[in-house]
Amino acid sequence: MATFSYIGRDQSGRKTSGQINAETRVNAITVLKEKGIATTEINEYKQNVFTKEITITTALKPRELVIFLRQFAALLEAGVSVVQSVQILQEQSEQKSLTRVLTTIQEQVQQGESLSNAMGTHVKFFPPMVIQLTRVGEVSGNLDEAMSRLADYFEKRYEMRQKVISALTYPALLGMVAIAVLNVMLYIVIPRFTSMYANTGKELPELTQAVIALSEFGNRYWWGTLLAIGIFFIGLLMCLKNDTSRFYIDYAILKVPILGRILQKTLIIEFSRTLSSLFTSSVPILQSMTITQNIINNTVYKRMIGEAFASVEEGNSMTVPMKRHRVFPPLVLHMISIGEQTGNLDVMLMKITTFYEAEVEHITERLQALLEPILILILSVVVGIIVLSVVLPMFDLYQNINL
Repeated sequence: MATFSYIGRDQSGRKTSGQINAETRVNAITVLKEKGIATTEINEYKQNVFTKEITITTALKPRELVIFLRQFAALLEAGVSVVQSVQILQEQSEQKSLTRVLTTIQEQVQQGESLSNAMGTHVKFFPPMVIQLTRVGEVSGNLDEAMSRLADYFEKRYEMRQKVISALTYPALLGMVAIAVLNVMLYIVIPRFTSMYANTGKELPELTQAVIALSEFGNRYWWGTLLAIGIFFIGLLMCLKNDTSRFYIDYAILKVPILGRILQKTLIIEFSRTLSSLFTSSVPILQSMTITQNIINNTVYKRMIGEAFASVEEGNSMTVPMKRHRVFPPLVLHMISIGEQTGNLDVMLMKITTFYEAEVEHITERLQALLEPILILILSVVVGIIVLSVVLPMFDLYQNINL
């Protein structure tokens, strides 16, 4: 597909210019004519190394996706056609990658392609759930409701993640400040006192000797510390790329005290909300499980959902493999089992979501309240030990002078 620069006049007679993507020059003129623009000049736009715009098409950020879906739903509810809605969103978008994608989608829809199929050509930009529920909305004739439901889903998902992130942000910052302070004291402050104590010829207290030895080791072998950190992170990245090692790492993270519990409950929320939203939209159960498996970002849960998929495909309950992995509490398994037996699985999954959302919010509030004083106490103790190691020899020197 080529890019054409054009100059023309719109329906009101005003001069307009811009660029348009089309297969041929004739197609470009036809598309512009359909938009009410009479072209007076049109030429293929040749890009070189200096004029070519370098862009990277990536998926929409969670907040941007929510805004896009909300605006799309509002336009459809107002009676605006799909083509016009896409055009309006494309014109008001400030993100270049979104503008480019929407321009392509608009052209595809104008040529008779469905919106879901047009979105499906940009799988790296739109999540699978958006494409699937858009297709369901098109078939049922309730595309506006589908977009609104998607906006609700991604908004709640975004809010839950933000709560967890905000609860851990301050402790993380405090931890980084603590590490910075300790490095300054060990590798800048302590060496200055070391040279002063060396001139006294007195034997230093054991605590002072230990702190000085740690400081000298850090100053002498700083490159080894950096090398070890680098090797650790490179090894970690290599392990994360391997499916087997990634599984065990994810499983170990789930067993970390407090943080593992928060992650486990967050994954349960994501699993139950996604599956419930898909069931509510009349997406078949096996297809819903496949989409949920792609959305979950944890290999333990991915493998569990894959085994649950095989169990359902064979006509059994999805809770059978869930019990083996022990990543779901008994309460969740019982509620899913009841939902399967009564035919109200979507309702039960939404109840699980509501319950664990309250749980996560409560835990994060308690964690934030506990971590701050604990980190401050640890920092105070460590700094106190370093300061004490500096002060103790001064007391000895002062006593010797008085004697």
